[in-house]
Amino acid sequence: MYKQKLFSAAAALMILTAAATAEAGIGTGIGISFPASGSHFSGPSDTYAAFSFDKIAEELTVSERHGKLRMELKVTNGSDQPYTVEHRSGQCFDFALLDKNGKTLYRWSDTMSFTQAIASSTIPAHQSSVYTAEISARDYRKIKEDAVVVSAWLTDTPYVLSSRIPSSSESGRVPVVIHGGIILGNGNWDHDHIAPF
Repeated sequence: MYKQKLFSAAAALMILTAAATAEAGIGTGIGISFPASGSHFSGPSDTYAAFSFDKIAEELTVSERHGKLRMELKVTNGSDQPYTVEHRSGQCFDFALLDKNGKTLYRWSDTMSFTQAIASSTIPAHQSSVYTAEISARDYRKIKEDAVVVSAWLTDTPYVLSSRIPSSSESGRVPVVIHGGIILGNGNWDHDHIAPF
């Protein structure tokens, strides 16, 4: 049963990838999901996904604690030059929770207001920036049963990083699963027009 759900999540991630790359015009997507081992744990485990490009590393960590879901996107600049992203508004990152069909159940930015002026964000050389969001236990409870994947991205960049929702099996045994996805485009990415979001 678990493997079937895991395969469904991987299939949904690949559908997201195909839809997004079609929108970008040029690009590729990668979704990887397989059980590595297992361990005993009394609650949900953290999930993690990462990728790097041109000495920039992005890491997504998703954890559930006390019924709340916490999402963290860490971007590290390993180069000798500042990494600057130009944004079309004051929003510089976003998180989304998707169901097995790629439908958005939650999007962090839907509850926020941003200046509509053009802005930029810069990560100095050899430093990191961390972006976080948390869904309250009450709100998460409403979508938890349907949520499969968390996606995170810096706005106005061609990269989307995805990881599965933390979960534990009924037996209390948590499979250690490597799962992640990235979507690469041609640099003209418009996250507002990715169909599943």
